[in-house]
Amino acid sequence: MSHATSAPAGGVAPGGPPAASTSHRVIYHEPICPRCGSGNVTTDDIQTTDGLIETALICLACGETWPLACVTDWGGPA
Repeated sequence: MSHATSAPAGGVAPGGPPAASTSHRVIYHEPICPRCGSGNVTTDDIQTTDGLIETALICLACGETWPLACVTDWGGPA
């Protein structure tokens, strides 16, 4: 994800630009390691197995990585 923002984990970027799509929603992941439960987490751009660059959360305690956010279909109100 080369155009990542600094939105808070689990939230929506306050004062950000209007949504480009009303049919999708960005869900930010909490910066708590899903493997070991550590809060000692940082972010960095990493290359995925399919060659894309993505901003990821990285646990400094155990090395686990997971996406900063996911995009999902959204059928709710705009």
